[in-house]
Amino acid sequence: APAAFIGALAALLLVYTLSQRRGFVEPVSLILVGVIVGVVCGAATIFLGHLMPDGGYAVSRWTIGSLSDDTPRIALLTTSLLAAVCLTVALAFGRAMDVAALGDDEAQTAGVPIARLRLVLFILAGALTANAVVLAGPIGFVGLVCPHIVRLLAGVTHRPLLIGSALAGAALVIGADAAVKSVNLASGRMPIGVITALVGGPVFILLLRRDSARTT
Repeated sequence: APAAFIGALAALLLVYTLSQRRGFVEPVSLILVGVIVGVVCGAATIFLGHLMPDGGYAVSRWTIGSLSDDTPRIALLTTSLLAAVCLTVALAFGRAMDVAALGDDEAQTAGVPIARLRLVLFILAGALTANAVVLAGPIGFVGLVCPHIVRLLAGVTHRPLLIGSALAGAALVIGADAAVKSVNLASGRMPIGVITALVGGPVFILLLRRDSARTT
């Protein structure tokens, strides 16, 4: 687990370094660089898995994301404390994020330090993501679907959006885990990431189509 966490932080540092332009982190560059680094790291993981004696079966199950009943309590406690700290810090920057959503020029005029704000949020999101992936693997679509649904219900103000997204994400993971445990398969328990992907993918497409229809 420590090696996985260090590797995750190294990937985050690489993404942050490559996405900077003129001392600022540009959101579009951050997304594109993040996708490229993610694809390369995923390919490297599959390559190493194929070198294993079992052909990487365990690795392939882990890469889709799953929860284990044998997770150490100290790991759960550490994750809970980290989530609480990151959420508290993010809430403190809630108003700054509201202003930053208006655009870089408007935010700088209002006195919001865009570069520092993006750096803090990048570190918070990176730490949470790294810890979650080390604990359960990459459970997909939770971070994509839940904030969009909460934004439709609670609006675009970031403080209620942050709290609502955290609660919705926890509810989705718990619900998916309950669904997985209720189905007994001969090959063993299905990874929870399969459920979140099958449900979250279509829901996310519907949300995107709804947003596109509203803007046209």
